[in-house]
Amino acid sequence: MKITTLALSSLSLLTSSLAAPVDLSSGKITLQLNIDLNQDSVSANSLNVNDLFTFSSTHAVQATPEQVVNGTTATGGISGASGAFHFGINSATNTICYNITLHNFAGEFSSPAVTATHIHEALVGASGPPRIAFPNPEPIGGITSNVRQSAGCITGPFVTGVVMDGKDTGEGFHVSQIEADPTKFMSDTHSSIALAGAVRGQLA
Repeated sequence: MKITTLALSSLSLLTSSLAAPVDLSSGKITLQLNIDLNQDSVSANSLNVNDLFTFSSTHAVQATPEQVVNGTTATGGISGASGAFHFGINSATNTICYNITLHNFAGEFSSPAVTATHIHEALVGASGPPRIAFPNPEPIGGITSNVRQSAGCITGPFVTGVVMDGKDTGEGFHVSQIEADPTKFMSDTHSSIALAGAVRGQLA
């Protein structure tokens, strides 16, 4: 485990929600970082520490209720709700950073997965298995707030809690698969009053 100092610009996706001391006079954030480098695609000896704070791709998703489907049938999600899903991918370390903001979410988070907020492998207008589960956004400014947010980074191996064909749908998944064709993936969040999804948006 190391203490690493990085410029604010390196994590522009996350600056609004990082739980770390911020020294605005120096323009830097100090983070305690614990990353497992024992991945097949990463060698601790060959990895440059600067690569840890470099995204190989970024993705901005506008999620709406109109895009939610169950199978191929539109369900409408939660009327008036919306979501902004921002992702930064580092394929060298199999890491994805996220900044997720929901507006006008209703009901309780509900999903067979370990959380109700995901990236699924699914084409436009179709359902598909979750590949990455993110912490559910929390209310900003009090429990009655209509704005919820979560931000952070997750490094594989990924676990969703959903089992298909005898294995977790996150097992063996690598973020480079998103980069290979982002249009095959979508992000969403699920509610107790919209089990198929409250809002959904396609990566691009």
